[in-house]
Amino acid sequence: MFSTEKAFDMLPSVVVLYDKLDLDSYRKEFVEKNKGKKDVDANVIGIDLFKHVLKNSAKVKEEVFEIVAVFEEKTIEEVKSQNFMRTLNTIKEIFSDAEATDFLKQAMQSGTPGV
Repeated sequence: MFSTEKAFDMLPSVVVLYDKLDLDSYRKEFVEKNKGKKDVDANVIGIDLFKHVLKNSAKVKEEVFEIVAVFEEKTIEEVKSQNFMRTLNTIKEIFSDAEATDFLKQAMQSGTPGV
């Protein structure tokens, strides 16, 4: 479950990930690319962001381990040694959580009507 406590525990790692991946620029590009489209919902945003993070995973590997460790309530070492598919599924679960993706949608649309 994606609780408020887990969200707060993840925030430091998420902020570092945000900066390293220059998600401000990514957000602006996403908004421009999808301006006026009616079918952009939280799932579309979550999937696109998930792909962006995976594409750039080498830059944020440690932050991903930290985020997954908080979500799974494990140590970073346990996450590093677990099956890759388990880690990938957890990342997917975080990005497909309705509340998290709704938040992402709000953040990515702020100030841009029609997206």
